[in-house]
Amino acid sequence: MKLNKLTGIAVLALFATVIGCQSDDTNGVNPNGDADKVILNSDINTLNQRISYSNSGVLDLVNGEGKMAAAAANDFPLALVAEVNPPSYNGRTLKATHVDINGVYAYVSYNTEGDTYLGAIDVINISKPNNPQLVVQAIFPNSDINAISYNDGFLYIAGASGVNANSGISPAFVAKMPLQNGLLTNNYAATSILGNVTMDIFANSSKYYAVSGNNGELVRYNKSNNTFEASIPVSDLRALGSTNNKIVVLSGTQGVKVYDQNSFALQTSFATSQDVAEAKRTIDFSDSRILVSEGYNGLGVYNLSNGTKTQSIAVPTNVAGASTQDIVTNAVSVNNNKAFVANGAAGLYIYNTSGSLSLLGSLGLNASTPNGSANYVKSSGDYIFVANGNGGLKIIKMMAAPVSSIDCTSFPAYPGDQWLNVNSGQNLQYQGSAAVQGVNVNANLTFCGSMSVSQGLNINSGGVFYMKGSLAQGQANNPYQSLNINSNAKLKVEGSVVIYGNLVLNSGATLEFVGTGSSITIHGTVTKGNNVTITGTYTDTNNKLN
Repeated sequence: MKLNKLTGIAVLALFATVIGCQSDDTNGVNPNGDADKVILNSDINTLNQRISYSNSGVLDLVNGEGKMAAAAANDFPLALVAEVNPPSYNGRTLKATHVDINGVYAYVSYNTEGDTYLGAIDVINISKPNNPQLVVQAIFPNSDINAISYNDGFLYIAGASGVNANSGISPAFVAKMPLQNGLLTNNYAATSILGNVTMDIFANSSKYYAVSGNNGELVRYNKSNNTFEASIPVSDLRALGSTNNKIVVLSGTQGVKVYDQNSFALQTSFATSQDVAEAKRTIDFSDSRILVSEGYNGLGVYNLSNGTKTQSIAVPTNVAGASTQDIVTNAVSVNNNKAFVANGAAGLYIYNTSGSLSLLGSLGLNASTPNGSANYVKSSGDYIFVANGNGGLKIIKMMAAPVSSIDCTSFPAYPGDQWLNVNSGQNLQYQGSAAVQGVNVNANLTFCGSMSVSQGLNINSGGVFYMKGSLAQGQANNPYQSLNINSNAKLKVEGSVVIYGNLVLNSGATLEFVGTGSSITIHGTVTKGNNVTITGTYTDTNNKLN
C-alpha cells in the first residue's frame, strides 16, 4: 500500500530509528536501477494530442463571487493559451504537481493519488507563445514526482519511490538528471533521504536543497559531485524557498524556519497558522515579506526578518458552484508585482503586491471541468501555469506589448468601462494595457500597447482601428464573439493579433499589416466577402488567410 505523503507508519519509523539522521549513511545512490525506471516518449504527434485549445481565449477577471471584478476596464489583459491534459500510464491518469521554467522550456512534474507510485515529467516548448508544443515526456513507473528545479543543464527531482518503500529504505528521494539540449534523458542518479516523500527541491549555482515530509529533513547536496553535505531534521515539512542567501522552509506544525544557506545556522523561526491537512503547500517572497499558503487558513503574509504577520487573507467565501470544504489556499507564486494564489475550487486569485496585497480579480477556470481545483500555480516571465485538478495544466499568458518599438507617449491610458465605443466623428488614442469585454469602432481608434477583448470586436463602415502592439480577442468555439471588419472598414496591425474565435471580413473590408514582423494567429474560421483587401508583410501562424 502506498504511504501517506506526509505521515509515517511504524515500520518506516523503525527504519528511521535504525538509520537515524545520519544522512551521509542513508543518502546513497539508489540501488534499484534508475535508468530502466524512466520511459521516454518524444513522438511529438502523439504527445501533442494532449494539448487542447477548445477552451482557449481571453479571460475576464471576476470578483470573489464570480461577478465582473469592476464595471471599468482593468489594465491586466490575460488569455488562456492552451490546456495540457495530464499523461496516463497503464490506465491511470496523473496529476500535475510542480512547474519550473528555463528559457523556451517549461518542465512539469506529475504524481498519482492513491496507493500507486507513478509519476511523470513533461517538457513544453513555449517559444511560440500561441502554439505551445509538448516535445518530450518521461514516465516514472515506480515513483511519484512532486517537485522539480532546473539549474545549469540539469533537472533536480523530488519524489517518492515505491521500490524503496517495499525494500525498507525511506521512500523519499532526490535525483539529478542531466539534460540534453534542455530535453530529458533517462540517465539520472537518485538518492534516498529520510521521510515518506520529498516535497520540494531547489538548486542554485553550487548546491541543491530538498525537504521531505513527516519524519523528514532539510538536506543540502554539492551539485558538482552530487554528494551529501548536511541535514536538519524538521517535522512536517511542506515547502522550500530561497532568498538573499537564505534557505526558508515551511512546516505544517512548526511554521517558517530561516537558515543560512551555507552554514545551515538557524537565523529566524516563527509560527504560522497550523495546517492540519496533509498536502503540499508553497511559499514565495515579495520584497521583505514571505507569502505562505496556509490551507483552510488562507494566505499569510509575514515579515521575513522578525516573523510579524502583516496581513491575513482568508479563503474566498460565497463562490458560486464551489463547496466550502474544497476552497483551500494551496499555493502562491509572485511575479511581475503580482501574487497568484491557487485557492482550490475557488480558482486562481490575483493580487497586486505594491504595498499591502490588494485583490485585482479572480479566474474560476473550473466552468468546463467537473471537480476542477486550482492545486498549484507558478508564474514566470509572461506565463502563469495552473495545475487544475482534473482539468490538467492551464497555460495562461499575460499580454505584454513590445513597447520599445511604439511611440505613443502622448496618448493617455484608457479610462473607460468594459465596452470601448468609438462614436462617429471621434478620434480616440490610448496607450498601455487594457482588458475589456467588447469594442465597437465607428470612426478612428488607435491603441498602443496590449489589449484583450473577451467578446465581440466590430469595426463598422468607415471605421479604422490601428492596433500597435498585441491584441487578443474572443474565445474558442464561440461564433458570437467574432472579430468583424465590415464594408469600408479597416483593421491596421503593427504587432501581433490572436483571434481565438472567428474572423469575418465582410465585402469591402481591409486588413492592413504595417511595417515588418507582424503576425496574426486565428484559431477559428475566416469568412471573406467580395473585394476584401489584405496587404502588408505578416506571418499567418495557422495559415487561415489564404
